[in-house]
Amino acid sequence: MSVVTRRSVLALAAGVLAARRAEAAAPPHLCDDLIDSIGVNVHFGHGGTPYVARFAACAAALDELGVRHLRDDIVLTGAEPGGQFGRIAALAERGYRFSLVFYDGLTPGPRVPPDKFAAIARWAGGGLVIAEGGNEPPIAGRRDLPRLSADHQAALFRAARADARDPAVKVAGPSYIQGHVAAAQDLAALVDLGNIHPYPGAEHPETQGAGSLARFVAAARPVFGPAPVIATENGYHTALGTGSGHLPVSEGLRARYLPRLLLWSYLQGVRRTYLYELIASFDHGDGDPESRFGLLTFEGRPTPAFTAVRNLVRLFGGGAAVVAPFGGDVEVASAPSTSALISARFARRDGALLVPLWLGIDGWDRRSLSARPDAPPNPVDVLISRAPRSLRLHRFADDGAVRTDTLAPALRISVPVTDRLGVLEIT
Repeated sequence: MSVVTRRSVLALAAGVLAARRAEAAAPPHLCDDLIDSIGVNVHFGHGGTPYVARFAACAAALDELGVRHLRDDIVLTGAEPGGQFGRIAALAERGYRFSLVFYDGLTPGPRVPPDKFAAIARWAGGGLVIAEGGNEPPIAGRRDLPRLSADHQAALFRAARADARDPAVKVAGPSYIQGHVAAAQDLAALVDLGNIHPYPGAEHPETQGAGSLARFVAAARPVFGPAPVIATENGYHTALGTGSGHLPVSEGLRARYLPRLLLWSYLQGVRRTYLYELIASFDHGDGDPESRFGLLTFEGRPTPAFTAVRNLVRLFGGGAAVVAPFGGDVEVASAPSTSALISARFARRDGALLVPLWLGIDGWDRRSLSARPDAPPNPVDVLISRAPRSLRLHRFADDGAVRTDTLAPALRISVPVTDRLGVLEIT
């Protein structure tokens, strides 16, 4: 049994403070980099879904959301380049960029031959930026499947490298999941990007449990080597009546968690996170997770999670005008008890410095399927080295809305921090 002494507590406090001072000494992250790290899944080749039946409404929702990176799975019908590729090209012309899944034939759906890479890149109208080598192939089921998956990946990598017309397209590995990751062959020489699906289930985004992001990244390293990692699917569903092992959260908790998930993934080095999904593909009731992943309901109604992600993008996107940047240093100080505190600094293009603050704690009771009682706010001191012109505190709520309070400019302010994201804006 370990004994916590006063000396060990003081050492821990000193370590936390040193880490925060080191963070404050490093250059701030760029808001534009965070925005570029956010994507969302779509299915413009799936007939019978809102993506096809109400494409114009989906495109308008994307404009409202503000996310410019989309992920789709290729559905070849023999009648290209219309249909799915017509929709992709139309969005590409408006500035959207796509990661497209080249199915390997090991999962349901028609195989996408790698030798069609050049044609697909052309049909996508310049929108293709990432080619994926398969979606969740179940390779642990048979001894020859890992080799078949690797062969498909090798052919896709060669085809992308041979296409001198657009060498900017990156190749991502297959999105192996669960026990299939351990069965995969070494693909490090055949990828530009590693690929994971790190769904936390009903756990909070910063969990160190089974849904830990760090565990997903570590499990992928033997397959993809040192390649940068993208998460081509992540998120939460709200099918509270499900009997699936993929556990749900409420609409309010999903709105609380998703801004944290996107920030946490970025801060942990994940190059891009594609939320699953834009609009619910089905309407099979509250027992079906696949009907409850959408940021929009099947009918197209924005959920609180849609509003929360939109407001995160708008806040960090900021204004287009470039003014003199805030030149002071910012340090976040906290007591040793605030071990769950997460903070960072982001420079916005208009010169503002944004400091997101939140507690990375679990807010969901899996037994009662309800939110846990709110933890009391934890006061955190923010130290500013030079007098700011203005201070504003943006607080995210479980309905996705953001309340903004104007604070009196000062060199030291106390911010009440909870597990709902707060963002201090300093100019």
